[in-house]
Amino acid sequence: MKRICRCAIVVAGLLALQNLPGPGRAAAGGAAATFSIVAAQTPANGELNFNGADKGRLMITVPEGAAVDLTLTNKGSLPHSLEIIPYTKQLPAMALATPAFPGAVTKDPQVGINKGQTAVVRFTAAKPGKYLLICGFPGHALLGMYGLFEVSPSAATKPSLVIKQ
Repeated sequence: MKRICRCAIVVAGLLALQNLPGPGRAAAGGAAATFSIVAAQTPANGELNFNGADKGRLMITVPEGAAVDLTLTNKGSLPHSLEIIPYTKQLPAMALATPAFPGAVTKDPQVGINKGQTAVVRFTAAKPGKYLLICGFPGHALLGMYGLFEVSPSAATKPSLVIKQ
């Protein structure tokens, strides 16, 4: 009988752990937000663009607590990366040491991924506000390879990706 009780406690504990938020998971009730981001999708801005948009024209909006999945694919001849950083008018020369959210950066952002490669970034949009989505490869953000990333405090906000003309 003691063995059955111990097993039941262990199983109940494991089930409870499955509901805890972690990297790439939303807190209870959080929305899922999945987007494909293509570096150098077009020749615009010398291939320094995300989904063909440069200089902040790509805008992603998610609700607070959303589990965000960004899949970056590089179609360009140069290496590219992706990092979500706090909003600033002074763009960084390269990736920051710490992204705005844990996990909101591709591996080795200053090295980037090459043509034909894909990288996945998973994080929870834990704090409402304005952020930047930048290419962390040296010089690329300064040359216009950045977009806007907004976390809305409203749980009713539908995840969206818009490109302004």
